[in-house]
Amino acid sequence: MSDKVDALFSGDLPTSTPIEAQQRLHRLNRTLWIAVALDILGLPCWTSVPGAVLTLWVWLATDSDLVRIEAEEYSDEDASFLMRIRKIATGALIFCVASLALQIFLLSTTFYERFWGSLSIAIQHLWQGG
Repeated sequence: MSDKVDALFSGDLPTSTPIEAQQRLHRLNRTLWIAVALDILGLPCWTSVPGAVLTLWVWLATDSDLVRIEAEEYSDEDASFLMRIRKIATGALIFCVASLALQIFLLSTTFYERFWGSLSIAIQHLWQGG
């Protein structure tokens, strides 16, 4: 701890260890998959906006890590894992935009009334039939 404080006040910013980098990447990966699930459930359940916010946050968080790759602070495995996270986040963002546009269109129709109405009737039949 005191080494980090000394390095900070001397002007040398402490670099992260490989274990800290791996933990950060795994945390970003978990957050991304939660965001993707929210994105997919967004059309029927209106979770598109929280999913899009989480997806955008992960994409922006990987942006700062790209600088670390260029500075060669990450190992090759961590760099490829980060690039895979970034690629999935980019695809998820594209899906978010398309999903939000489709949801805007569906909200102007009776799709959600019919969808949730028929789903509630199906659940009621299953409940009474069992």
